[in-house]
Amino acid sequence: MEPTDDVAPANVLEARPRRGAARMPAPSIVMRDQPQVEVLSNPDLLQSRSAVDAVALERGGMVDWSRTRSRISEEFRLVQRQILRTAFGPGSDPGFSNLLMVTSARPGEGKSFTSVNLAGSIARQGDHHVLLVDADSKRDSFCYALGLAESRGLLDLVSNPKLDPAPLIVKTPIERLSILPVGRERERSAELFSTKEMTRLIQSLGRRYADRLLILDAPPCLSTSDPAVLAPVVGQIVFVVEADRTQRDEVEASLDLIQACQTITLVLNKQQISSRYTFGAYSSYYSS
Repeated sequence: MEPTDDVAPANVLEARPRRGAARMPAPSIVMRDQPQVEVLSNPDLLQSRSAVDAVALERGGMVDWSRTRSRISEEFRLVQRQILRTAFGPGSDPGFSNLLMVTSARPGEGKSFTSVNLAGSIARQGDHHVLLVDADSKRDSFCYALGLAESRGLLDLVSNPKLDPAPLIVKTPIERLSILPVGRERERSAELFSTKEMTRLIQSLGRRYADRLLILDAPPCLSTSDPAVLAPVVGQIVFVVEADRTQRDEVEASLDLIQACQTITLVLNKQQISSRYTFGAYSSYYSS
């Protein structure tokens, strides 16, 4: 695995509830007519849909899911149950509840590691397809490790609303897992994330792929405003906290920035657990 700022060691994941937050109203989804889609025929503009191979996934931080009873695999399964219940269970809102953003307070806490392995775990389970979206434009995002740094993707779709997302989605060796790269317009990412078109695109992807879980690997909250922009339009958030490093005031400041999302799950990463424990525990934080 090629180390990046956001790739964490494969150890315990644990989520803890945040207390004392005021309940926020459920974010409203602005339903707008979708723009006319232009399916490009110019070979210079079309993207090859060649699959990412297993070696590339390993470079991107994915653990060996063939070891079905490892501690790390069990811990991800615990986290994914709550996520899937919120996304597809009773009372879910198709096209909205299936939008999940993963973020953290600071770089290096393991949020991309969590995104990649949540996606792999859920896809291998076989009940749901997963679309993993790279929404982090920094130069060491997981798409660089996958060899997708120059592939068209999310930012190109925002820049050109006539593009069809389907040809930009990349297959992987895991049958129910596919990836939408961050795209080539990284130099304009700050401008593009602040536009209404980004909001419209995320809502459109959620509705178009309502049968899939869309996992958006977003930048850290205290590094950029992008998570705050995305928070009102996603159904749930996984917030990754690095054990023994992230400060309480950093967590609280980050949660304030993304409180527009009603359901936030805190995941404690890099926690050292005694060998007498087989895996950790988790719970969810709900704004109240």
